[in-house]
Amino acid sequence: MSIIHLQLGKITRRSDGRFQAGYRDVDGTRKFITCRTEEEVLARFQALKPAVETEAETGSNCEQANADTQISAPVMLGTATPDKGMLLADYALNWLETYKKGKIRPSSYERYQFCLQLLCKDEIAHLDIREIRLEHVQGYVNRLEDMSASTIKKQKLLLSQVLEHAVLTDLVQRNPVQGVQMPAMSHNTRLIFPYEKDEQEKLVAAFTKELSSRPHFRYGWGCVLILETGLRAGEALALEWFDIDEEKRTLKVSKNMVRVDGKNLVQRTTKTASGKRTIPLNARAMDAVQHLKAQQVAGCPFVFATQTGEHVSYRHLLATMEKACEAAGVEHRGLHALRHSFASNLYARGVEIKVISKLLGHASTQITYDRYVHLFEGDIDDTLRQAVGA
Repeated sequence: MSIIHLQLGKITRRSDGRFQAGYRDVDGTRKFITCRTEEEVLARFQALKPAVETEAETGSNCEQANADTQISAPVMLGTATPDKGMLLADYALNWLETYKKGKIRPSSYERYQFCLQLLCKDEIAHLDIREIRLEHVQGYVNRLEDMSASTIKKQKLLLSQVLEHAVLTDLVQRNPVQGVQMPAMSHNTRLIFPYEKDEQEKLVAAFTKELSSRPHFRYGWGCVLILETGLRAGEALALEWFDIDEEKRTLKVSKNMVRVDGKNLVQRTTKTASGKRTIPLNARAMDAVQHLKAQQVAGCPFVFATQTGEHVSYRHLLATMEKACEAAGVEHRGLHALRHSFASNLYARGVEIKVISKLLGHASTQITYDRYVHLFEGDIDDTLRQAVGA
């Protein structure tokens, strides 16, 4: 059960192993204490207590006694009190711990934690949830306009879910997130452009280069497999040998590798339901499979593995990508550019958008259009011209 002090927030463990808790100073500002153990966090807060009492000593002895009680008495997280009210930050954390923890994937829970940390840095987190109106939420969203489109959408989703729960519990009458207008985000939506065919060939040459009959890049052929199948990095890293059917020349995607608390974790599900799919393997993809099998470590079930049979992490692949780009003399655009290049190759061969969307594991063709709009812009122009007879 999540318990906090009235002034000291819930103590949580960070990804670096240290413990952290927030507290509200007498001037209303939110501050944080970070230590190696939970006990040290509590001790540090108790050491601040005399200073808090001194600054708060502006009323009667009775008021001072109440202040002391507030510091030391534990209460349920998110419980409203006559003088404190129910802060959005406290209510959201209680919602996350009670209704989400253990019921969603660890990576999703960690993402919610990150979103909540970002929310707590804004003034809206310190408002009584019963007083939050549309203008408060709109103001918060507006203040995020310099962040990525993805971040803004996630923050809005977090607020919407928390406040919708407040509606269900009759705490508020309606969800104030409804009606919020999202800021224009074309300026901070990063487009990833695919590699041209000649650049792809240079990269493949770099990925597959050998020195003394051994691969120059241990994970080079893995990058080739991503290029020829359009896998997301997490999907590729989660691959096990039973996912590949060499006789049928297919690869089954049913898992995803994520990093939680600094450790690699394979989730027995894909990013979305539509992510589960079977991808045919072309000649180069089969060649990649054969080379990866030649590097296989006895007893290791994963297609991507280190020399000692350990799980390969995202940074291993990224380092290979960076070095291969340097060797090939092409711009480094990140691992995801290989997936985009796969989509570009399909489009160049005249493959329909529905098929491209299915191979990429998108939930809808609209997502494919939105993510790869730079591929279809020419067709859109041609279609418009034909429509008006130009």
